[in-house]
Amino acid sequence: EFKYCTNSPNHVPPTTTISIKWLPPTHLSLKLNIDGSFKGKYKKGGIGGIFRNSRGDWILGYLNSAIAYTPAYMELLALKTGLQLALDKTFVNLEIETDATYVISLLNNDTCSIYSNLVTECRSLLKKLQNSPIQHNFREGNKVAHFLATQGSKQANSTALYLMEQPPNSLLKVIHEDKIGCTKRRTISTAIVTNLVELGNPFVTCTTDVDNMVAEPMNEPNGTLYLCN
Repeated sequence: EFKYCTNSPNHVPPTTTISIKWLPPTHLSLKLNIDGSFKGKYKKGGIGGIFRNSRGDWILGYLNSAIAYTPAYMELLALKTGLQLALDKTFVNLEIETDATYVISLLNNDTCSIYSNLVTECRSLLKKLQNSPIQHNFREGNKVAHFLATQGSKQANSTALYLMEQPPNSLLKVIHEDKIGCTKRRTISTAIVTNLVELGNPFVTCTTDVDNMVAEPMNEPNGTLYLCN
């Protein structure tokens, strides 16, 4: 999740409240939500992801445990695993969401970092999938993937990916809430709006005047971004 820092400890940036939900993909497309969990003390983590159609139906879920190096590593590993699955299953017209802003930043800008190999693999898979778009959503819109990643971290270390063709009973309520468009409220600093717009977050828009940035819930079903005046 995006964190805002300021050099002035006495400065409190203005905030705004937005409504957040899981957004279905466009017709005939699939949405892949991904997440990674990280337990630094134990150097263990988990990955999780879910494919759903435009009706919100569960198509395929996955989870696994892994040796964890950093949170970013786990998020990228979750993405790579989902992309490889999509390629293996010939899932076309894919849309991707993550609640980790740095994953999108690394894919767009990484040229030399400890994640370069993993980033390169993700970029290669994205290209094979016709450059499927990837955008940011908040944790409230990524609850299913978050649950799966958490469960993945609880599994015994294994190289075998655990695939689920049906949702576990513990996720049925959340899946239903996502289907009918239940929303959650979140208060955010307007200082981060520009960054979220650049990362494709569908729930915020911004003005071209940086001093008058605002955040608004988006009603566009496909998360189209507009500038507000």
